[in-house]
Amino acid sequence: MRWMSEVWFRIRAVFARDGMERDLDDEFAFHLEMEERKLVAGGMSPADARRRARVEFGGVERQKEGARESWGVAWVQEGLRDLRHAARQLRRRPAFSALAATTLALGIGGTVALFSVAYGLLVRPLPVADEARLVTFWSDYDWRGVEFDFVKDAVQGFEGVAAYSNDAVTLRTDAGTDMLLATIASAELFDILGARPLLGRTFRPGDDRPGAEPSIILAHGLWQQEFGADPGIVGRRVVVDGAPTTVIGVMPAGFHFPSPDMRAWIPLDLDPSSGNYQGNGWLVLIGRLQAGTTPAQTQASLDALGARLSERFDYPERWDKSRNPFARPLREYLLGDVRPAVLLLFGAVGLLLLMACANVAALILTRTMDRTTELAVRTALGAGRVRLARQIVTESVVLGVAGGALGVLLAWASFDALVAALPLSQVTQSFADTLRLDWRALVGGVVLSVATGAAVSLVPVRALLKGDLGGASLGDRSRGGIQVRHGRAQQALVASEVLLAVVLVTGAALLARSVDRLRAVDPGMEPEGVLAVDLFLGSSETSPAERAAFFDRIVERTEALPGVTAAGLINRLPLRDGGFQAGIELEGRPDLVGEQRPTAYFRTVTPGALDALGVTAARGRDLAASDDEGSLSVALVNESFVRSFWPESEAVGRHFTTSFFASTEWQVVGVLPDVAIDGLLSEVRPAGYHPWDQVAASTGSGVLVVRATGDPMALAGPVRSLVATIDPRAAVGTVTTMDDVVDSAMAEALRLRFFLLLFSALGLVLGAVGIYGVVSYAVERRRTEFGIRMALGARPRRLLSEVVRRGMAPVALGVAGGVAVSLVAARTVASFLYEIAPTDPVSLLVAVLALLAAGTAATLIPAVRATRTPPGVSLRSE
Repeated sequence: MRWMSEVWFRIRAVFARDGMERDLDDEFAFHLEMEERKLVAGGMSPADARRRARVEFGGVERQKEGARESWGVAWVQEGLRDLRHAARQLRRRPAFSALAATTLALGIGGTVALFSVAYGLLVRPLPVADEARLVTFWSDYDWRGVEFDFVKDAVQGFEGVAAYSNDAVTLRTDAGTDMLLATIASAELFDILGARPLLGRTFRPGDDRPGAEPSIILAHGLWQQEFGADPGIVGRRVVVDGAPTTVIGVMPAGFHFPSPDMRAWIPLDLDPSSGNYQGNGWLVLIGRLQAGTTPAQTQASLDALGARLSERFDYPERWDKSRNPFARPLREYLLGDVRPAVLLLFGAVGLLLLMACANVAALILTRTMDRTTELAVRTALGAGRVRLARQIVTESVVLGVAGGALGVLLAWASFDALVAALPLSQVTQSFADTLRLDWRALVGGVVLSVATGAAVSLVPVRALLKGDLGGASLGDRSRGGIQVRHGRAQQALVASEVLLAVVLVTGAALLARSVDRLRAVDPGMEPEGVLAVDLFLGSSETSPAERAAFFDRIVERTEALPGVTAAGLINRLPLRDGGFQAGIELEGRPDLVGEQRPTAYFRTVTPGALDALGVTAARGRDLAASDDEGSLSVALVNESFVRSFWPESEAVGRHFTTSFFASTEWQVVGVLPDVAIDGLLSEVRPAGYHPWDQVAASTGSGVLVVRATGDPMALAGPVRSLVATIDPRAAVGTVTTMDDVVDSAMAEALRLRFFLLLFSALGLVLGAVGIYGVVSYAVERRRTEFGIRMALGARPRRLLSEVVRRGMAPVALGVAGGVAVSLVAARTVASFLYEIAPTDPVSLLVAVLALLAAGTAATLIPAVRATRTPPGVSLRSE
């Protein structure tokens, strides 16, 4: 094992050098002593023998140096000396070191954090087997049970197909009743996903068919939080929606489907005799492709399936499910297309990192120029240019590593806040909890910091190797030569910073103006001061009368709370919950029947809910408390309903029927304004509003909306207490404000605006620092000249304008280049804008003025200092 001995020897030479030096001294002393003894034995006196032995040995120190070189670690020693020298240099200028390291930390920290986000959303595998073979079918949340059973037998090219949907259920434990978001799935789901339980089993064939015992599979988090991670939970009975239900399994930590906020899985009830099986669609179909299936083969299978669906089912033309079939990759379906937003942020933080590098390069060049005398002295003492360049590189790398370490700490400390502020849609927001600071990002941050440190040293090193730094004469502080040549390099770096800053500020201004336009969109209601509370009461252990009484009492008691001006119930919250759609038949429209039959959303509301949301009838009347079970079946419709179906006649007094209530004919008594349903910018579809007491008296869920005179969230606690008091079996779900619901509808724009404003603010600071550094350096170098000119009568105002003019030259160049680049790159943000052109002149003007203002402020400080330099002080310093 000779190599191990050699390695150990070299490790000792580096880390135990004092001991190695003592051994070396002892060895040389031994050889000299042996030579002396030999000479004394030959007849020499001890003094002559000692002198003769040293002469014949050839110089002890020279021999020691040769021995040290034979250790093979000289390069390590030189590197350590360079590191110690770099650390001393950085300690001598703490302000410079702190500014440069912090500048790099901002760029590197942002890059590390966003890399982790991008990896988690775009790259990291989902917790399923062979994700690439999983796809979802078209028409999500629109498949019926009868269609699912047909599809799984008819489709070719798939190993299997499963169906699922999402629902809210109540779970009652000794601690009380909680609301759970659960996935209602067919028995095939876990086999299709390739997921195995931690405890127990998953669904078996027949669990989703009539006669099966109620069962539930728990998510790992629910098992820990509600059941204390009890290993004997399998087989235990729990109360779900009021019904005793057997726990058959627990999924492992890290598994989630379809999203992390789903806390349990319950089997579907695919009963051919039930209305849900044959009625309206509400399921998502997911399939696993056979191994080796190509996209072309998959599409051919889906086309064949569409043809068979058209033969088996009679679809209206307006929503013919057999047409244009397609499949989406599971990741794209679950996460949505988050790539553009994440890549836009990556581009912004990349620009910030480039600005940080340019800024630090300018600072290092300035710092190196201030050391021309030192470098000249070292050159005169024999230091070569390569040796000096290596030390400059070492200093830059040490600075880069320090900035990288700060950046990683910054990324670690701010990662949760970053994720919370990410531009994720409501669908993908729950995936934010699965994002973690990835170890690859941390390693990449270290590599990036070293690479950045080396990169920013290129400008001064190039100058040194060309002889522009180290060759300066001692005491040279003239304006020419070095200063002129490298003033241009600094100005080029500043111009590039300003260019990048203009691009960032332009993007932020575009997003800010777009959000202002988006906020001006009328949602058709008044969201300010409104609280929304999801309520659930299990239908298995309560009668229709009990449920109706519970909802009546909660509205009545809530209206009596201090600060409440209106309260009521609605089955689906605007902007958040979408809605149920059903086919309708309309009085006076015989052309809209059969395949031409249209669809409309339907809402069930109490009069107080419309009052709380600030929605009143534009024509006709509002709903009234007298519109109950024993009165005429009435409905309100929105303006879109009227425009679509009765554009030429008065809607009030007309009648229509819907497949949701096939035996009921509804009379329109009023027309409401269009209230946003799917999104602020989505077209408002036709919708009908039905009295709660006429169609939802026996329902087990609803959203309580409350208008308050003060902070609506202050009512959350009292409402929870009322629910527990009225019926302990009821559960409270999400509690939010309508303002938050509206903000969630434009979350992507708001969060993108936040990040770009943050990055542009940092860009302005970096640009100002870079401009200040260059102008301050130029002023310092010309201090003697300014002193002489002022002694000869030059006016301070003239000197001030000259310094500002010279300092603003690279700023103006960078602004012009930034405007040109912004116009070219404008299309990258076009998809995120609303009613704002990517080349919006106001946004460009804002960016130009912001950079010119920052540049002017950064040049004025050193310019004013230059005009206040006493001539005598300048001359004496020379």
